[in-house]
Amino acid sequence: MSNLPEYMLVAPTVYAIGDKYNIFVPFSDEVIMWVKVGEHTYYDHCNGILRSNTNMHKVELPMSVLDEAKEYTIVYRKMIERKPYFPTSEDERSYTVSFRPVKDGGNINIYHISDAHNLVDEPVAAGRYFGDEIDLLVLNGDIPNHSGDIKNFNAICEIAAGVTGGHCPCVFARGNHDTRGIHAEDMPYYIPTMNGNTYYTFKVGCVWGLLLDCGEDKRDTNAEYGGTICFHYFREVETEFIKEVIANADKEYNAPDVKHKLVISHVAFTHILQPPFDIEQELYGEWARLVREHIKPELLLYGHHHVVDIYPVGSDFDHQGQACTAIVGSRPTFANADHPNGFVGAGIVLRDDGKKRIIFNNDKGEVLRDEVID
Repeated sequence: MSNLPEYMLVAPTVYAIGDKYNIFVPFSDEVIMWVKVGEHTYYDHCNGILRSNTNMHKVELPMSVLDEAKEYTIVYRKMIERKPYFPTSEDERSYTVSFRPVKDGGNINIYHISDAHNLVDEPVAAGRYFGDEIDLLVLNGDIPNHSGDIKNFNAICEIAAGVTGGHCPCVFARGNHDTRGIHAEDMPYYIPTMNGNTYYTFKVGCVWGLLLDCGEDKRDTNAEYGGTICFHYFREVETEFIKEVIANADKEYNAPDVKHKLVISHVAFTHILQPPFDIEQELYGEWARLVREHIKPELLLYGHHHVVDIYPVGSDFDHQGQACTAIVGSRPTFANADHPNGFVGAGIVLRDDGKKRIIFNNDKGEVLRDEVID
């Protein structure tokens, strides 16, 4: 990242959400920012006011515009003094990035990372498995270790930038550790949301996805949370969202150009854990039924368990009726006297013949498992 202009901490991240891209860029100093795509200019603003009182900048734009242009330019000015009258700023700086939209056919290369828990170098090393041939990055929760320190959010953009360089799309799912700490309520300013919600659908090229957020992994009344959460209510509202997606199927997963369907969730809602983690069995059972009977994806992508494995329908992992094969796709290792930090993630190839290739590889460049499934 040494070629980055001054004040830009890492390369941009281009998140896919709905039919739009959200471009996020972190800065070391207060700046105002906008993005140029061809003839169009899109601003990071709040009701007409260019934002500067933040270190994380975000611009939203239509997917179709960037997919066609295949290039975008970040433009910004460092603020010297934002006075009520005649504020002063430095000269403009800019950074242009080429962009590869997800293809409408052929093999699609996806890399899945979750549970980094503030590791950066190791997930990036594993996540570079496809090199410049990656089409989509999935960040599936617990990328920061917790939200007690706002600096932990830096791991999100550092990993995304390290793997994609801002050249291809990314999607982000919130994990249960992300909900912990004073800055958990600030996280929506650092990640993509749809109408303020951390669950949403997306379509990139021929790939459609439903991204769900299970919130915490124990009951709201658990003493660990000190009465600060209401995730049962949150999940009830999310259930209605899933039903709305199904009601709008012809414009969502049944759209004519959709060839691949994914459901992404940090917590494996089709798997029942031992107490006190055996929550929401009825509600998660309803999620599993709705996904199985209506959406019918070809893969479920999970994190949370700190393992890498492939779980077919009917396996010991399938308690709620999986719609399809589930992939649990990240295993972090934290340094101790016996070993250094390490990371195993999952490469996923959605093949044009309908089969899926699953690769589990580590940050040392080793492939631990490479399997093709129907």
